[in-house]
Amino acid sequence: MSSNKLSCNKLSCVLRTLHRYSTMLYQLAFLPIGLIFYADGIKWTLSGILLMSALYTYSLNQLSDDHPKPIAKVEHYARVKRLQAAQHARIEREEQQKRLYESQPFRFLDLPPEIGIMILSHCAAWPATYQSLVRVSEHVQQLTFHACLPRMPIRLISTEQIHSFDGLLRARPNSDVAQLIRHMWMTPLKREAIPTAISIVKRCKNLLSLASNFHIIQESILLRGNRPTHLYCKDLTLLSLRSEAWTTLLNTANGSAFFRQLTHLRLIGDRVPQDFHLPNLTHFSYGNDTLECSTSTGLAMLDNKPSYPKLQTVIITRPRASAGGLRISRASAKSRVFIFELPPRRTELEMWCDNASRRDMWELCA
Repeated sequence: MSSNKLSCNKLSCVLRTLHRYSTMLYQLAFLPIGLIFYADGIKWTLSGILLMSALYTYSLNQLSDDHPKPIAKVEHYARVKRLQAAQHARIEREEQQKRLYESQPFRFLDLPPEIGIMILSHCAAWPATYQSLVRVSEHVQQLTFHACLPRMPIRLISTEQIHSFDGLLRARPNSDVAQLIRHMWMTPLKREAIPTAISIVKRCKNLLSLASNFHIIQESILLRGNRPTHLYCKDLTLLSLRSEAWTTLLNTANGSAFFRQLTHLRLIGDRVPQDFHLPNLTHFSYGNDTLECSTSTGLAMLDNKPSYPKLQTVIITRPRASAGGLRISRASAKSRVFIFELPPRRTELEMWCDNASRRDMWELCA
């Protein structure tokens, strides 16, 4: 009701103002032209008319429009404050959640098993970390076995090491610990440990690389029934091999099949069998601790395509005559026969461990 009354008052004011200005303009219209432009008293009449027109327009706007109120500006400030408060609350919640997560212990077992095994696999190169993990719990131990054992070079040399590893396999007859082993160095120092060593190699049927002597390889792999057992072993290192031992190794069906599947063969010594057919052999190495190791055998093997159709690289190792690190050279220009002159402290075991870790001499000659 009050708003209608206010609108009527404004309308009456507008009408009175219009009537007043229209009367004034009507009277001005009857002034003579000469008076407007030539009379000294009213020489500013035209300017006055323009000024009065401007005043008329301004008065009309002021009387006809409501005075704007600062409502929009107030609402804008209120909206800004609400947005700032919401942003501050969100940041505070995120900080609280971060503090909560940091205060709680990390639950490794909540991860998917695939991710857990991927993380644990990086511990294969750290024996102390591996030994700590297998003592956490039965579940963590199984995860650690599956993550690390396929990547670890198992080195069994002393009698204590051989019997300890045999005890690990016997304590878990129904588990697949033996089948997780991929790389093994088996060189027992004492004769009484040889039967246990043979038993261990027999159970580890998924080996990819093996380093051992003639007797253990013969008893654990080559003389086992009529069917080959270690079908995945492609990398073999033979230690202390006599010339007459080659005939014994190759006379059996399993022995011939085993050597035919090899792609990498390393012989400790220069007693290399002649004209023996190895159809899948791609990398071959031999050497000893003397400086007289001949390169002619390697060059002849590369030229013998009927016996070694896939052979790509031959490496000959011998001790370095002078001080310094590893030195690599070629037997002849553009040949694939390389000569590795090893520093005095470089051992066969270290070279084999590098091979299991993909940092071996084959990679240096690739």
